[in-house]
Amino acid sequence: MSKKIQAKRLSKKVKLRVENALRKRKKIKDFYPSEAIAETWFRIFNRSIFDSKLPSVPIYITTCPGYWGQCVATWDNRYSKKGTCRQDIIPYHNHTLDFYIQLRKKFPTWKYFVETLIHEMVHLWQMTVMKDPYSNHNANFYSWRPKLEQLKLKL
Repeated sequence: MSKKIQAKRLSKKVKLRVENALRKRKKIKDFYPSEAIAETWFRIFNRSIFDSKLPSVPIYITTCPGYWGQCVATWDNRYSKKGTCRQDIIPYHNHTLDFYIQLRKKFPTWKYFVETLIHEMVHLWQMTVMKDPYSNHNANFYSWRPKLEQLKLKL
């Protein structure tokens, strides 16, 4: 799977759009994203980087003490057989599984905001497309690095 991710080249149009956005916002310090801005860039990156395979999920801008963002999988353990759900492994068999992304209210730069959003989108990819039970910083996660380097973004 990771070789397929690396092999696909991003279109010049996408590269140019991100490059222009980065250049235009280069001097912005203390960027305060709105949910609408986050959702717009989520759609852009979902279409261009993730081939529109990510589900549309709520994005919340909130106080995130100790982290910049997170992709959250929620489920109701009442519908799981006793002993079948572990908190450290996502229970994909559970029909009440939902996802959302949380982002911090303030980022040092616009680029840092975009990199954080994409970082969380990769975790969402792991959870929804790959059904990776851990969805952590593993080989699946880091296989996206070459694709993002084409946009001059860090994972």
